[in-house]
Amino acid sequence: MLELGLAVFAGIAALIAIAIVREPRLLIPIVVLGLPIEYFATVTVDDLGGGGVAGAIRALLVPGKAAMLAVLIAGAIRYRHEPGRLIPNSSLLLPVILLVAIYVIGLGWADPGLPPNALLILPMYAAFVFVAPAFITGRIDLERIWGAMFVIAIAVSLIAVVQRFGVFNWREILIQSDEVSYRSNATFGDPNILARYLAMTIPLAALLVLATGPRRLTIYLALPALAASTLGIVASASRSGWLILLLIGFLAVWWAPLRLYTRVALTTVSAVVLGSLLGLLLLQGGSDAQRVQTLWSGVEVIGQREFLIRAGIAMWKDNPLIGVGAGNYQDSLIVSYLHLIPSWARTTLSHTSFVSVLAELGLVGAAAFTFISFRIGLAMVRLYRGARDEPYARLVVGWLAASLVGIVLHSQSEGRLIDEPYLWLLLAIAVAVETRSASIEPQTETATVPARVPVAFAAPAPAPQPQHAGAPSSSAS
Repeated sequence: MLELGLAVFAGIAALIAIAIVREPRLLIPIVVLGLPIEYFATVTVDDLGGGGVAGAIRALLVPGKAAMLAVLIAGAIRYRHEPGRLIPNSSLLLPVILLVAIYVIGLGWADPGLPPNALLILPMYAAFVFVAPAFITGRIDLERIWGAMFVIAIAVSLIAVVQRFGVFNWREILIQSDEVSYRSNATFGDPNILARYLAMTIPLAALLVLATGPRRLTIYLALPALAASTLGIVASASRSGWLILLLIGFLAVWWAPLRLYTRVALTTVSAVVLGSLLGLLLLQGGSDAQRVQTLWSGVEVIGQREFLIRAGIAMWKDNPLIGVGAGNYQDSLIVSYLHLIPSWARTTLSHTSFVSVLAELGLVGAAAFTFISFRIGLAMVRLYRGARDEPYARLVVGWLAASLVGIVLHSQSEGRLIDEPYLWLLLAIAVAVETRSASIEPQTETATVPARVPVAFAAPAPAPQPQHAGAPSSSAS
């Protein structure tokens, strides 16, 4: 299995090299294809660690993150004579800069030691938001990204399904209490992260099918991805993933350019189907049914990680203004708050992003995080309203906004927020739509378009009809 994994990694590396030489815009779909492959970075954590230079190298063992670095290199080379093109005129960039700045400053009062991977790779994520829009120049590039998302969703979903039958069970910690059932994680490091990715992919596939009709992307990729991802997210046995699917799906449908009747029908049918499936699962029993039953209690959904929340609040109470320092939650927990850890605990990483921010950066960090979230939300609202006359752009913006909300809320149970690569990928796509990156290509009729209307992603205008010989001209007197 390791040899097969190395072959896959080498193949993606070859694709990156070919894309840089032949067509750099293909780097973004390669990023999408490579981000779910977290196998190498997960199995080498004991050898390379979670911080320092070795930890940063381990982070780049995720092919998608290596492709992100390749995007930065390709952008620097391609636009070395026009560096201004790598600084888009977007209202989303200020929140990105502030987010990176607050964490970099927070390192100043953290305990001395090796910074965690999440902070070491943060500047690369932020730079990706700046550079990637230069490679998303029109609707065709968005379609390539969707196609890559559907292809990898089908692949990881199939892996997740066969994992329930004892194939490729590469993390012993994911074997459930019955010592038979395996919580499928495919190539992701955690089943909840797999479920979060599929929770974003399923609504996108459904909306593209409904809004754009039958074509190659929807028939050959979106529909199979929709079916496979549904099976995959069930196999993950992720309670938080199921809830986020409901949230993202509901928001994406109601923010999509669909008729009111269609929205109501989709919501009703989805509720009936989901209720029927949950009923069958509860009647069948087993470990998955027990996980579903815990959904009725919001506290139990958090599971055995309540002590992590209590520890984070204790850190904040002891350091209310500036916290214990960026990335210092785990070290502080082990050194100063060991008495709050139960004897059976198997993790010391925070799984609630807001508690992490409060514990590490205090009230200053919490206020900055709130302001950043508000600015991003305001930018998405403006972008959504600006796309009123462009159904495709409105669909994309609605799905982006719903997915961003889902990532932030899901991080309250899994803790992966600033180190979630899909957060930065979605922000890069949003910047590309907002700034109409296709305007860098020759355009003929964009001078009268308002500044923030993403017409670059609309369908092309019909060609003028030729006149027959001898027909009177419109300018004839």
